[in-house]
Amino acid sequence: MNEETIKIRYTVTYEKSLKVLAHANHEDCQIEEQIYYEMPTKEDEYTDAKVIRFEEPTIIDRGF
Repeated sequence: MNEETIKIRYTVTYEKSLKVLAHANHEDCQIEEQIYYEMPTKEDEYTDAKVIRFEEPTIIDRGF
């Protein structure tokens, strides 16, 4: 058996409570969209959360 360096991809599900600015008449989908567009600019804030589960990894590259 040999040690290999591989590249994997997997999905992590997080759960986080946060405060958002929203009007009482906003639909959930509007608030979700607002958060979705903010996430890439505040990645550290959104990934500093409780991990709920890991999905199965997929091997992307085995290096040979």
